[in-house]
Amino acid sequence: MAESDWLLIETLTATAEPTVVADGARIKDWAAQLRVRKEFGATVPLRIVEVVRRARETGCAETRAEGGITVTAVPVRCAFDEVHGVQVWVGPEGDVPPPRPRVAAWDWDADSELAHHGPGLEELVFARAPEDVRVIRTPPEAFGRMVRFDGRIEYFAMVATLDGRYQGDVDMIGDDDRVRTFQMVTRGDPLDRRVRALMHLLADDPLIAPGMDMQMMRAVSRRSTRLEHADDGVGFVWLASGLIYEWTRTPSPPLDRWATELPKLHPDDAPAYLAVCDELSGGAGQGRQVSLRVRFDDTEWIAVSAELRPVLPLRSGHALLRIRREEPN
Repeated sequence: MAESDWLLIETLTATAEPTVVADGARIKDWAAQLRVRKEFGATVPLRIVEVVRRARETGCAETRAEGGITVTAVPVRCAFDEVHGVQVWVGPEGDVPPPRPRVAAWDWDADSELAHHGPGLEELVFARAPEDVRVIRTPPEAFGRMVRFDGRIEYFAMVATLDGRYQGDVDMIGDDDRVRTFQMVTRGDPLDRRVRALMHLLADDPLIAPGMDMQMMRAVSRRSTRLEHADDGVGFVWLASGLIYEWTRTPSPPLDRWATELPKLHPDDAPAYLAVCDELSGGAGQGRQVSLRVRFDDTEWIAVSAELRPVLPLRSGHALLRIRREEPN
């Protein structure tokens, strides 16, 4: 009988049927559970469905041995103690499963604009030391570690509606300067206003080079800032929401906290800022400048000048941001 790899089955939303997204290192395109492991017997796919259901309900590993075949399921839990995925192995009773692929989960809350990292995610994705691990992160803390994300536009299109699904490969650089390739599997949930995701390690190779698209975008962003504004913060904005999701150069103090904290935007300034974002997302080719006031938890309002320029091609949905503190007169 053929040897079996671990399956990765996503369980990212309660309203959608779980699907198979990986068979060992082989990516699966949201395949039905009933289509896998038929070589072990006609009833095995039904047993997979059952152990996945049980693992999802209990949050614990489940095993069923029947007819000489063992089906084992191990849940992948998120920061909210939900089960975002289940790893399943099928094999002859008494056989030892191969090592389980490394998988972890995260969530992004659309209202707070903060990511919540599940158990083991930061150690897996960022090779982070235990003392440096945090559960809650800002978007720039994650996107700033991406060195290749070919599906950026498709991913953000899904996030814009908080509905649908997206999966693709991303390369992330860790605290150890190694680049790792992950399968990122995501679904939007418009009711909970959340994006749920799995990160499945595909390759850990110190010889992987950062993708040219990200290198070029970051190089252009840095070149866009003139020498007389060398202390400006430079980053990228998702125009659909105005979210600053990456800093390629952190603003100078006191705005440097923006790299790891999300400040509040003054309610009187929000309409003008969002109007600029809407204008650029509609295809305006020229940059726009707007004055804003932001405040961190323990500060007064800080006046800043923000310049946004659309990322080519126009209507890409993203803009380059240059920001600096406005000095009082």
